[in-house]
Amino acid sequence: MDFKLTNLKFDKQDKRVLSGIILYFMALVFIAVNTNGTCDAGDSITHFLFSKYAFKHPENFLNHWAKPLFVLLSAPFAQLGFIGIKLFNCIIAAFSAWFSFKIAKKLNFRNAWLAALFLCFTPGYFIHIFSGLTEPLFGLMLLMGIYWTLNQTRIRLAVCIISFLPFVRSEGLIIIGIFAFYLLINKQYKHLPWLLLGHVVYSIAGSFYYQDLLWVFTKIPYSGSSGKYGNGALTHFIIQLNYIIGVPIYILLILGFTSKLFTGFIRKKIETLFFTNTETVLIYALFLAFIAAHTLFWHFGLFESMGLKRVLICITPLAAIIAVNGLNFVTGIFKSKNYLYYTVSIAFVGFVVLFPFVHNPASVNWSKDMSLSADEVLIARANESIQTNFSEKNIFMYYTHPYYSMVADRDPYDTLINGNLKTLGSDKRPAHYLVIWDNWFSVVENGISLEQLRKDTKLKELTNLQEVDKDREMQVVVFEGSN
Repeated sequence: MDFKLTNLKFDKQDKRVLSGIILYFMALVFIAVNTNGTCDAGDSITHFLFSKYAFKHPENFLNHWAKPLFVLLSAPFAQLGFIGIKLFNCIIAAFSAWFSFKIAKKLNFRNAWLAALFLCFTPGYFIHIFSGLTEPLFGLMLLMGIYWTLNQTRIRLAVCIISFLPFVRSEGLIIIGIFAFYLLINKQYKHLPWLLLGHVVYSIAGSFYYQDLLWVFTKIPYSGSSGKYGNGALTHFIIQLNYIIGVPIYILLILGFTSKLFTGFIRKKIETLFFTNTETVLIYALFLAFIAAHTLFWHFGLFESMGLKRVLICITPLAAIIAVNGLNFVTGIFKSKNYLYYTVSIAFVGFVVLFPFVHNPASVNWSKDMSLSADEVLIARANESIQTNFSEKNIFMYYTHPYYSMVADRDPYDTLINGNLKTLGSDKRPAHYLVIWDNWFSVVENGISLEQLRKDTKLKELTNLQEVDKDREMQVVVFEGSN
């Protein structure tokens, strides 16, 4: 059957790699349970909140920004709190390591097991596991699509998986385009319609709520470009990639691309270089296309791009696979001299394993990356003050910072007790309410300055909390309002 996932036959190498991944997963779970960081004070928490309250607010399962498939898969875990969604991403990371290895093995790479190890010790990927972000799931589904495409008897399964990628992250549309190109040049025309499956399923499902069969297009949150996040240099993501994958894998990645060019031009195997080869299109070309697309989005300020380096997490597993090819390329030079071959191999692998834990700009900073950010700490302090001074249960609040909903265990989608700061001037305010202003989300997302609130005669300033984090001042101010 085309949709049969696997025959579950493991050889000795499979069993060793699986054992290593299980140990890795156990370590991830230990860290997830024993740390309180959220990785990102904005989107990470917001995605968690959409998932946590999805069963109470079913429309969350169809929210385009939240990404419907991510919400569907993560919602059961989110009921356990933020630890639950971190555990969800721990599972995703473990499966991603497995599929990275299986793809490298399917491509007949020497030392295929290193693809899993490289991914596990990629600093940026490791840090983002402990979040509520969508990038890890995107990366796993991409790997699954590539793996089952390599298994030519299961291309339809692969295409169906890829068709749902836009409902995990919007970049899925780029990946669908790459897969469509691959199917066309390989004359796999019968599989092309299945690339529409995800859109068809969600179009029908959402039409009952939105009364719009085309909601998957009309509700895309990034279709406009407000320019509020700015733009940047064409080299931005090429540079930022180094901070995600680290210096050793960055070097091996370059060597991997060098190996691909060497194989194509020097050895005259043109089919391995150009677009008739699965490895070329779905790993190397796809990797470059993803970076090129985000480079253009950021340079021209399109689709509300913020130039965030974390988007590269989506293709970090591909970087790990290409890095294996890069290591094989450089060690192949010394293959006739065993002592040099093993010395170079051990040196590179050791460099990869140690790099995330040696102090450098791209390494894991345990005190920062695994702990609450400065603004989250301020929000927590503001909540303590509110809980101490206001006994009124479910007092109406206007706020924007996502962490307040989490720390106060407050349903942000309940409009009977919550209001958005930007509606403060237009809404009919309740008799008694609180306003929580912060100097990032309230300003950038809602366009509300502290001066505006201080000029409001109906507001009384209660608490002003400030902290400096790496020369950036964080500020949270609480106001009490009454009519």
